[in-house]
Amino acid sequence: MKFLLECEDSTQKLLAFCKNLDEKSIENIFKILSRLKTHEPATILTTEEREIRCRLTEEFHSRIFELKKGIFAYNGYFLPIHHFEVGVFYHKHSLEEAFSKETLQRIRRKDIIDVGGFIGDSAIIFEREFTERNIYSFEPTSENYTLMQETLRLNHSKRIIPINQGLGSKDETLKIRFYGSASHIDSQGQGEELENISITTLDKFVRENKLEVGFIKVDIEGFEQEFLKGARETIESQKPAMLLSIYHNGSDFFDIKPMIESWDLGYQFKIIKPIDYTISIEAALFCEAV
Repeated sequence: MKFLLECEDSTQKLLAFCKNLDEKSIENIFKILSRLKTHEPATILTTEEREIRCRLTEEFHSRIFELKKGIFAYNGYFLPIHHFEVGVFYHKHSLEEAFSKETLQRIRRKDIIDVGGFIGDSAIIFEREFTERNIYSFEPTSENYTLMQETLRLNHSKRIIPINQGLGSKDETLKIRFYGSASHIDSQGQGEELENISITTLDKFVRENKLEVGFIKVDIEGFEQEFLKGARETIESQKPAMLLSIYHNGSDFFDIKPMIESWDLGYQFKIIKPIDYTISIEAALFCEAV
């Protein structure tokens, strides 16, 4: 992302990105960008950040433990590997901060699409706390998909439908480089870590399954814009609330919001970076239909 700050049109991109955002979102954007330019960003934490980091030690990390071999626990949730993310289990994807009560109620009555399901960690949060309907969790890598199935078994999940497939702009087969939660499309690469995966579009999946979509969460390591191209019909017709990760590269950070704005669907936007131990990781664009 740093290289984009030096581009000739970086000022125009930043102005377009900040257009129609609330003050808190603009503050979050400039905080991220200024810290990316600072050599020692850890020395400039706000009071709120220091307080939340202290609480994370007391209220989050200290409560994670290995129940027995291969089962890790936190606050009533269970995972087959030690991977409880702060943004997922502590901040709960910041949904209550991002959306109005009315939007949260609409989400509760409709299906959720979880794109980049990883091991099912987000899905079990959504099932227990945010919807009475189904969660369709897409995870294309075989290893993560196997772990997801185990997560669902451990948590006695009944409304999560795991799908061993990725979502993009068209039906195709691509190569993905396996790297745990950071697995990413790498069609030009070589090596044993690469796996052929099946890609379809959200629009096709929604049409075939006649879904009512209330919320879409997308975290697919820089493939977000390709996903949006194959989800436009669903977004235009159903206007679901959305969480789109924008931290993987400069183009996602600056260009995803203008892309959706160009569709003129009446969304309001927020930029939220949950407080953890990073500068930009988990920064997300939240989209709410009004």
